[in-house]
Amino acid sequence: MKKFAHTFVLLASAAGSSAYAQSNVTIYGDLDGGIRTQTNANAVGGTKVFMGSNGFYNSNKLDFADREDLGGGLEAHFLLESGFNLATGSYDNTTGTPFQRQSYMGLKGSFGSIDFGRQYTISHDFILEYDPFGFRYTPLIPLTQASSGTRFSNDAKYTGKFGPFKLELENSFGETAGSFNDGSARGVGLQYYVGDLTIGASYNRRSIASGTAFFNENYYLVGAAYNIGALKISGGYMSDTLKNKVPAPDQVTHNTFGGVSWNITELMNLTGGYYQTRVSTDKARRKGLTIVGLDYSLSKRTKLYIEFDNTQYRNAVVSTLNAFGVPDSNAFTFGVNSRF
Repeated sequence: MKKFAHTFVLLASAAGSSAYAQSNVTIYGDLDGGIRTQTNANAVGGTKVFMGSNGFYNSNKLDFADREDLGGGLEAHFLLESGFNLATGSYDNTTGTPFQRQSYMGLKGSFGSIDFGRQYTISHDFILEYDPFGFRYTPLIPLTQASSGTRFSNDAKYTGKFGPFKLELENSFGETAGSFNDGSARGVGLQYYVGDLTIGASYNRRSIASGTAFFNENYYLVGAAYNIGALKISGGYMSDTLKNKVPAPDQVTHNTFGGVSWNITELMNLTGGYYQTRVSTDKARRKGLTIVGLDYSLSKRTKLYIEFDNTQYRNAVVSTLNAFGVPDSNAFTFGVNSRF
C-alpha cells in the first residue's frame, strides 16, 4: 500500500507540473481499532469478544483526492477511496477491489456539481444529516444497509444549491444490452435548510437482477434535524419495497430512527439513538436497537470512544434479522479512532 501511494503521488506531481492550473493531490484517511463484547452471539447464548478490524466508530479507509481550479469559477475534482482491514491489512471487501468505497471524478461551478463513477447514493447523503450518530458505528446501526444500496457504480449524480434548497439527482447505468432500465437505478432528493432546521426527502428506484429476471425496488426517505445550542435532535423514516415474482409476496422493509447528540464540551460528545427495523417477510418481524455512545477527543485527530447497545427481537426465531434466533443481545464496545 505504501509503494502504491508513493507511486500515485509521483505520477500526480508529474502531471500537475505540466498542467495549466494549480493542482494538489491530498492523501488522508481513517484508522479505527476497537474491541467489542456481545452476549447471545450464537444459537446457544455464547458471549463473543472480538476486534473491529473494519472499524466500529468509523470505517478504516485511505483516500486520494484533488481539487483543481480551472478558472472562471470552474473546478475539477476526483476521489479514490479504499477500505481496509486494520487487523490484517487486507482489503475491506471479498473481491479485492482497490477502490470499492468510492471512485469518481467531476466538475463543480455556479451550476452545481456533477460527478461520474462509484459514489454514495442520494439517500446516504441525506441520512448523514438525519442520523443522530452521523453515520458512526455503521457496523452496528442498520442505516448503512438500508440506504438504498449505500453506493451506486456507473453513477452520474448532480448536486445543486438554490437558496435554502439542495437538489440531488442521479442515474446509475445498468449497462444491459437491449434495456436502459434493467440493472439501473435512479434517484431524486430535496433538502430545505432554514435556520437550525434541516428537513428533506428522497426517492430511489433500482432494478435488481435475480437470475435472468429483474425486479424493481422502491425506496423512500424522509428526515429532519434541529440544533438547539449544543444539542442536535434528529431522525427519520425509510420505506423499501422489493417487488417479487408472483406468487411470492413483496418484501417491505420499514426503518424508523431518531435520537439526540449533545456536545458536553468541545472535547466530549454524548449521543443516544433508537433504530427499529421491520421486515414483512422476516419471521423475527422486528428488530429494535438502542445505542448510547460517548467519545472524547485526545487531539484534533484522535478520539477515544465507548458505547453500549441493546438489541431486542419481536420473535426469537432464526431469520435474516435474527441470525441466531435469540430474544435479545447486549454489547459493549471501546476503542480509538484517528484521522490523518
